[in-house]
Amino acid sequence: MKFLLDTHAVIAIMKGESAMLARLRTYQPADFGLPAIVAHELYYGACKSQRAAANVARVEALQFEVVSFDVEDAQHAGAIRAELTAAGTPIGPYDALIAGQARARRLVLVTHNVREFARVPGLQVEDWLVEAREN
Repeated sequence: MKFLLDTHAVIAIMKGESAMLARLRTYQPADFGLPAIVAHELYYGACKSQRAAANVARVEALQFEVVSFDVEDAQHAGAIRAELTAAGTPIGPYDALIAGQARARRLVLVTHNVREFARVPGLQVEDWLVEAREN
């Protein structure tokens, strides 16, 4: 595994964003992981939507390995949240969990939410939607 996909990235994939899909196809399926926290966010969004059954089915059709959250991920997430809060630049609690998992596992986080995640020291972040527009 090389990459973790955040919620913004997965939604871009589900919407069929051509830049995201083109970049995704340059790798193998085993190169990607879906944080359990992102799975939660996707299910939450699907369940509260007006087309809940159809949207839950779309989430369940995703073929990415769901990566469970472990104690090392929690340690990194806790440190990230404390450090950024102390600096006066906090990120959301779910984002801290996702960032902690990516950093603990030394994986690149693919996101379109760079503004939040760029504040996390030691986190590798790529925005494939912006990169495609710049090329």
